[in-house]
Amino acid sequence: MSWYLSHFPSTETFLSHGALMTGEASPGYLPRPDVAHELQSLMKNNAGNGHNQPVSTPKIIAIVRNPLERSWSSYNYNYVRPTLNKIKEAKNNQNAEMMRFSKIHDLSDEEISEKYLFSFEQMVKAELKALRECLKPGGTGEAGTKAIHIDKDWAFPILDRKDREGQSLITLDETCYGDVISETVPRLQWEELVEQSPEKYINVPNLHVVQSIVGRSLYTLPLEWWYALYPKEDLYLVCNEDLKYRPSQTMSEVSDFLGLPTFDFSDVVSEGMYNVGENTGYDTASEWDKTDKKTHFDEIPISAKLREEYLSFVKPYSERLFEIAGKRCDW
Repeated sequence: MSWYLSHFPSTETFLSHGALMTGEASPGYLPRPDVAHELQSLMKNNAGNGHNQPVSTPKIIAIVRNPLERSWSSYNYNYVRPTLNKIKEAKNNQNAEMMRFSKIHDLSDEEISEKYLFSFEQMVKAELKALRECLKPGGTGEAGTKAIHIDKDWAFPILDRKDREGQSLITLDETCYGDVISETVPRLQWEELVEQSPEKYINVPNLHVVQSIVGRSLYTLPLEWWYALYPKEDLYLVCNEDLKYRPSQTMSEVSDFLGLPTFDFSDVVSEGMYNVGENTGYDTASEWDKTDKKTHFDEIPISAKLREEYLSFVKPYSERLFEIAGKRCDW
């Protein structure tokens, strides 16, 4: 715990800057129920630093966005961008698999993508097929999750209660995607794609997010663990669209959730958006009209048939999310 806390500003530092609270943003925690439990245990064991103060739990904010837009963004950020970079750097790579890309320097990014990358349509279709099988009643999602967590003292009561309620908890990353098959077929869900188009490349870094372009839009699956472990009043759902179209109101609602003094965010949000586009971090804001150049929902390159399949597949999971959070998003 000391190591973890050492990454935060000291009390004196952030108070001297006028701050009243500190925290972190890490979406990588969300899919891992063991992290939710470990954090809960650490907070209990370290509450009050031994001074018999009340046990505190962290305030947890989950920011979610339109599932299809999130999938499209993840496809580009986690698959297309790193794959293009890896292919273009192939001239310096002596790996036999990468040497086949050593003579493509006259091709544009669009040409490279067309020739060597799987399309968004292909990736979504392949993953949907795998998820339908994994998440069906009695499928590997349910059975695998129980096999992994049932013997853990903290998880058994939760799983048992959910069973009695006729519900199941699932750890998607641990049960639905499997292990590496080979260097050219890093996940089973892509085996057919690679057989059909062996010239295309998919073995990129961060396979855990590339494999779950659809899965990480099923927000309710990981969040149900957090809602089972923490008091509901300590979790808060923020719709990404509210941050964009109702920023002052949304920030005020988040501030109220955190128990901070009332503050008018109008001047802050008028400066623009932080940590978006080319301006990473929180030193420089991006103007609002310059952050609206992303592909809109209706422009995402996916066939009408597959779009409908995708939306129909994720809808019940989104409805479960809205029910447990007591809040709806505009999608």
